[in-house]
Amino acid sequence: MAEAVEAPLVTAGCKLTGGSRRSPYDDVVVTDATRLDVDHFVPFAEVHDSGAAAWMPARREAYATDQGPRIR
Repeated sequence: MAEAVEAPLVTAGCKLTGGSRRSPYDDVVVTDATRLDVDHFVPFAEVHDSGAAAWMPARREAYATDQGPRIR
């Protein structure tokens, strides 16, 4: 998570626990993970329709939880 001041734990279903995040829009630090949602840059329906339907479940999960660097 690029905005993490202190990295959270990402659990099943992309739920966040712990950590803290700084908003790049208003510089507010959020420590209550329940106030946040994880946004995916490519909608899963599009990924599914583009071939992920044929992937094994472990590969789909790895794609969905990828925290790799973003290209801006």
